[in-house]
Amino acid sequence: GATLVYANPEFSKKAPAPAKVAAARLRDVEMRDLRGLSLAPLPGTENEARALEKRGKNVKTFLGPAATEESLREINSPRVLHLATHGFFLPEAAPSAAPANGRSPSGAPKLRMNNPMHRSGLAFAGAETTLEAWSRGEVPPARNDGILTAEEVGGLKLGQTWLVVLSACDTGSGEARAGEGVMGLRRGFVQAGAQNLLMTLWPISDQTTVDIMLDFYDAALKSSNAPQALADTQRNWLVKLRKEKGLLAAVRLAGPFIMSSQGKP
Repeated sequence: GATLVYANPEFSKKAPAPAKVAAARLRDVEMRDLRGLSLAPLPGTENEARALEKRGKNVKTFLGPAATEESLREINSPRVLHLATHGFFLPEAAPSAAPANGRSPSGAPKLRMNNPMHRSGLAFAGAETTLEAWSRGEVPPARNDGILTAEEVGGLKLGQTWLVVLSACDTGSGEARAGEGVMGLRRGFVQAGAQNLLMTLWPISDQTTVDIMLDFYDAALKSSNAPQALADTQRNWLVKLRKEKGLLAAVRLAGPFIMSSQGKP
């Protein structure tokens, strides 16, 4: 089966012509809370993608402006899906933050989105352009605005996908409850049908973490047992890094990877 890799999306890619905001749409609510996100470029993830291309057969990469939400929505159960981009996990807004009249300054009804499926997601090409459009009160078409919420993840076609890897950096604004954000994304991929989901609990930018990821892929593709491959790879690297760099560095570099499995599809 195919391996599809999305990496280093061009967040400032020109977006399609925006529409004016409809008062109480879901996107309107996300808009207010997501505007504070900062999406730094991720050039290192391109190296990750190239390394995966060299290691595997039948690997297709979507880089820069090609790493779009729209193309991701069109995929149909690749064996492996690797998404190297920013993840966002927004904290719940405190109820007290709503004005007394229950309306936002713009006059739109003040809805509280405490569903983690709406407050977590992934950023793709054009996401930065969308955030800028939202700040002007415009809404690009949701299908390709570069902001893929966990709820939208649930609509992807991953019924026969053996492994999804989220090699993502947390850009949560404020005191994001990362655990809850991770749960939202996890639920989305479960709904989409993915069998194994590898996530990171904190940003992985060090070359060592990329090497750990590549070793995991080698072991997983050889054994077809992703959870065991991760356990073995992590153990080996923890031992090696503890000797070379000490316990704290070993945990920081080899510790962020977690696996969630649904059994056979």
